[in-house]
Amino acid sequence: MSSPATDDPDQFLREFLAAATPQQRHTFVRRADYDRGEHLVRAVLDDPTTDRATALSAYWILGASYYARYARVEDVPEDEQGTYALLRTIEDRYAAGFWADHGIAFDPTDDDEIDWTDDYGAPVSRPVPDAMRRAVPGELVDDAGTEDGLPLDVHLRWTALRDA
Repeated sequence: MSSPATDDPDQFLREFLAAATPQQRHTFVRRADYDRGEHLVRAVLDDPTTDRATALSAYWILGASYYARYARVEDVPEDEQGTYALLRTIEDRYAAGFWADHGIAFDPTDDDEIDWTDDYGAPVSRPVPDAMRRAVPGELVDDAGTEDGLPLDVHLRWTALRDA
């Protein structure tokens, strides 16, 4: 794989993700450090060639169960309103069939033994739509040989750019 030619770490990752396979994007979304790369996850989610299982995994990783306690964006703490709005966008796009189906699997009730749908008895003001609770059938993506959701060579180049 040839690496994108840029000295900007974010641009480097954007270029990689734009050319990445659906499986590579899926791994990135599932394993990325959302504190550093949520804007890049958003870029992946804006691409309709991204797999629907990838979008579903992002939805749960972003905290859909947590945000179910809020009925409206105005109820959400200001610094979390962007995530709440992104969750609503994912719901709308998912229902509309915005994303592709590349045969990638994701089960929000059993993701490496994590049940993302468990709200642990928290109050629910806006229930998660049933469609978002259903598993997407397909093949699981093997993320061996990755770091922070990136192939090792890409991760090494990205961290070198980031730490320069």
